[in-house]
Amino acid sequence: MSTRALYTFKDEHGTFHVYKHHDGSPSGAIAHIEAAKPHAWALPRFEADEFAAAFVTGNKPDGGGVRLMPSGPWRKVAPGDIEYRYEITTSNGRLVIKGWHVSETDLSGTGKWSETLVTDWAA
Repeated sequence: MSTRALYTFKDEHGTFHVYKHHDGSPSGAIAHIEAAKPHAWALPRFEADEFAAAFVTGNKPDGGGVRLMPSGPWRKVAPGDIEYRYEITTSNGRLVIKGWHVSETDLSGTGKWSETLVTDWAA
C-alpha cells in the first residue's frame, strides 16, 4: 500500500501544493526533498513556486505518482487518502520542514482532519 502525502511549499509570495502518491513517510519525505535540491536555486535563495517545480522534477520519473494540486488551504485541496502532510519553508538560509500525520475524520467531504506533528527539522 502507498503512503500518500501532500507537500506544501511556502514563502512570502505564495503557497504551492504537490501531491506524491507513495513513500510519504518522514524518511521518504526527506529523500524526496533532497531529490529536489539539484533542480532548485541554491540556498539561501528560496522561492516556493520554483522549489515546488524542482520537487516535481526531482521526483517524477514517469507518468503518475506526482502532481500539482490547486491553490488554497491544504484541508480543501488534499485528497482524502493522504497520511502525511509537509510544509517546506526557509529560515536563515536553510530549509525548514514540518511534517504531520493526518487523517480525514469526516469522509463526507467536509474537510475535517486530525493531525499530529511528527517531525520538525532543518535541512
